[in-house]
Amino acid sequence: MALINRKPPLPDDLHDAWWSFLDCAAVIEGGVRQLLACLPVGRVEPAPIGIGVDALKGAIDDCRGWMPGWKLDELDEAWDEAERALAASESHLVNIREVAATTSELEELQDAIQSALAPLDRFADAEKAWRRRWRVPRDSARQL
Repeated sequence: MALINRKPPLPDDLHDAWWSFLDCAAVIEGGVRQLLACLPVGRVEPAPIGIGVDALKGAIDDCRGWMPGWKLDELDEAWDEAERALAASESHLVNIREVAATTSELEELQDAIQSALAPLDRFADAEKAWRRRWRVPRDSARQL
């Protein structure tokens, strides 16, 4: 019979860091959704793209405030990548506004948006790093 290599549970003293990470990931996901909701779809008139850009910028700013809460030596590389992703994404926001103001080509706008969103995939990579190392809590209810 083969032995199963089980990951250890997340230590109690790292639970706050896990929740902090989840806060970061959730706020980024919310900003991404708000930006994508501003793309024209069907016959529905979307919100101006600037509203979505502002939402993602606000999400990035909020996330930066929570980033120190999950900075751990064990996840140093994933944390650094996530922090760089915020800067990379933010650097593309001006371009989204410029493209939206200068063209009616949906494909060009989608490309500009994708350039801002692609770096944020580092948060999914960071979650994988957590899960490779530990068994993280399944429920989202925080114990106070």
